Amino acid sequence: MKMDTKKIMATFAILMIALGIAGFAYAHWTETLTLNGTVKTGSLCLEWSFTAVLPDSNLKDLDGDGYKDDPVAKLTYTITDTDKDGCKDELNVTLENAYPSLWVNGTIDIHNCGTIPVGIHGYNYAINDPKGIANGIELNPWPKAYLVDPTGKETVIILEDWIAKVNQLDPGWSLKCSFNVHFGENTPEGATATISAWIEFWNWNEL
Repeated sequence: MKMDTKKIMATFAILMIALGIAGFAYAHWTETLTLNGTVKTGSLCLEWSFTAVLPDSNLKDLDGDGYKDDPVAKLTYTITDTDKDGCKDELNVTLENAYPSLWVNGTIDIHNCGTIPVGIHGYNYAINDPKGIANGIELNPWPKAYLVDPTGKETVIILEDWIAKVNQLDPGWSLKCSFNVHFGENTPEGATATISAWIEFWNWNEL
């Protein structure tokens, strides 16, 4: 007796549907591959530090107590965390009662307290100086610059060359500049000047 193939296939299909409805399942093996990913971005964060020293000759006996312990010129400064990221990004310096022949020596330090390398993208300054105090100020000698590694080791650099050829400050490193300011004989009397300067840093691979 010759079998009808079409009837056999139809019967098999109906049987499979019936088994599915009845909840019948065939035994099988299984294995699942799982991928989990986490991305954490770094932080671009820098901060100032600052020191300045006035000469011993700035101390006079102004109160008449027999001791030269009263400063004629007075230097104060504050460092503030303006964006609340844990790093002090704004430096405000005030020098009061400056006079001709006064010297001010100190250092300004820029520390990379973030987690990625940075470079200097741009910088600028603005001066409000109606009586020309800046005309009487001399930088003598030209400020020295240092790269300071996380252990505190200093390497002398030429700042302009470093910016042009390297311009990368790694996390934990600092860029320190020494300065020596002299108020010359052209310093005007009874004058006030305000100077604002800013440096913009970008992540190093965008420069």
